[in-house]
Amino acid sequence: MPRIEKLIIQVLCHATEDQDKVLRAVRNVLGNAADKVSISSETLKGHYGDPVTIMRMYLLDENACEGVFLRILSSLSRFEQEEIWSERVKKGKHGGKLYIRLDKQEAFLGRIRQSDKDPIRIVVEARGNMDALRKKFEERLGELEAKSSS
Repeated sequence: MPRIEKLIIQVLCHATEDQDKVLRAVRNVLGNAADKVSISSETLKGHYGDPVTIMRMYLLDENACEGVFLRILSSLSRFEQEEIWSERVKKGKHGGKLYIRLDKQEAFLGRIRQSDKDPIRIVVEARGNMDALRKKFEERLGELEAKSSS
């Protein structure tokens, strides 16, 4: 049975940004799973010598990972979902990775939108057949839609 093993979330906090607000944006994406992440950070120098903090969060609870992934997918359009499955997936011998980039500003406001500009980067690491994983999550999305329309 295909499953998601972990999520790796990475976000940059520039010198002009409030680190607490950036973390709040990530927490808005993670929902209830935010309490289950481990966080590390590293401060580097940016292109112009300004400090840039790289924050990395790891979510290792498989149920929480699947819940967050479903939460993200359910917030995206069918077109965006298709783009993730077709263009942002890397298949491996025993699973694969999905790469998701979300708009940091929108996430701060509680909305999940894709963006490649200064994003919240999420790597979804999965075990098992990626096509079967896709089918599993498409079925779960269908169940959510059926519940919300009834």
